Amino acid sequence: MTHSVPIAARLAGLPQVELHVLPGRVRTTTLAAVGTETVQALGQLRVDVAFVGTNGVSTDHGLSTPDADEAHVKTAIVGATRSVVVLADGSKIGEEHTRRFAAIEDVDTLVTTGDADHDELEALRASGLEIELA
Repeated sequence: MTHSVPIAARLAGLPQVELHVLPGRVRTTTLAAVGTETVQALGQLRVDVAFVGTNGVSTDHGLSTPDADEAHVKTAIVGATRSVVVLADGSKIGEEHTRRFAAIEDVDTLVTTGDADHDELEALRASGLEIELA
C-alpha cells in the first residue's frame, strides 16, 4: 500500500506484489497523494510496518515537513501503523520544519546515512530510538 506514484509505478509490474494505491490529490513536489481522501482512507487501515520519509528529524521537534497536507497524511500513516521505520539521509538529521507529524516516541527505527550529525544521533539513541546506518 502506498500513496507515492513513483513507488506504485515501480511495484505495479511485480507478480508477487498485490499493490494498493491510496486515493487523493497528487502533489507535484513529492508525487504523493495528499488530502482528505488520503487521510480518510488511512483511518480505515491497520498496517504492520510503514516506511516513512521526512524532511527533518530532531529530538526537540520530532519528524517534520514544510507542507501541511503532507504532514496530515504522514500523521495518519503513523497512526495506522504498528511499527514505523523512518528513512532520512544524514542531511535531515537535526533539521526542523514547520509542520511536525510525529514525535520521536512514535518511531521504532531510523535508517540514515553515516554523514548524519553524531551528537544528534546520540541524543536520538538516548531517547530510545533504534538507529540503523545505511
